[in-house]
Amino acid sequence: MKSLDRNQFIAIKLGKLNNETILDIGCRDKVFKNCLEGDYNYLGVDYDPNDKNADYINHNLETGLPKNLGQINIINAADVLEHVENIHEIFSDCFKTADKKISIALPNMAYYKFRIKFAISGEISDKYIFKSSKVIDRHRWFPTYYNNLEFVKKNTPSNWKISHYNFIFQRKRNFILFYIEKTLAKIFPKLFVYENIFIFEKIN
Repeated sequence: MKSLDRNQFIAIKLGKLNNETILDIGCRDKVFKNCLEGDYNYLGVDYDPNDKNADYINHNLETGLPKNLGQINIINAADVLEHVENIHEIFSDCFKTADKKISIALPNMAYYKFRIKFAISGEISDKYIFKSSKVIDRHRWFPTYYNNLEFVKKNTPSNWKISHYNFIFQRKRNFILFYIEKTLAKIFPKLFVYENIFIFEKIN
């Protein structure tokens, strides 16, 4: 597959939608919505205690998924679970809420560029900085490639099929580097896979 944005990648894996309702948790600016194909009803969820006019469901996931959502067919959670303390409970709630598919993306913080950045600057990303003031949006966990696989394997209900994809960092211009990383990721996934992407499909 060519170098794609993560949202495009997930949308392709979910396939063309047919009047499903999709819940996009951690929707940010709802860019994922623009990548979906077919007919669908979109619900975005995110949390900003200072935004009183949000055009999404303004909800703190630390209290679980929003209530009274109605029928949800698909849930998307891209780069959001590692931001909540109750990651195990939210993961479980996704399977209790969706009745068709779930897409989840977990970053690999052992990716070689993060290692290099930490070696040079002493910081990995803004989400891990020990700041002097309280920060709401930060990583609560340090997910890595094999830890992600183990977490998903142990916490996915038996009546859901798991499809796992190694997502390589998008290269809009330097495609040579993209294909080099894609090749190396087959041998050293913990170093060269940027993100673990999982598509779950209910089988009964």
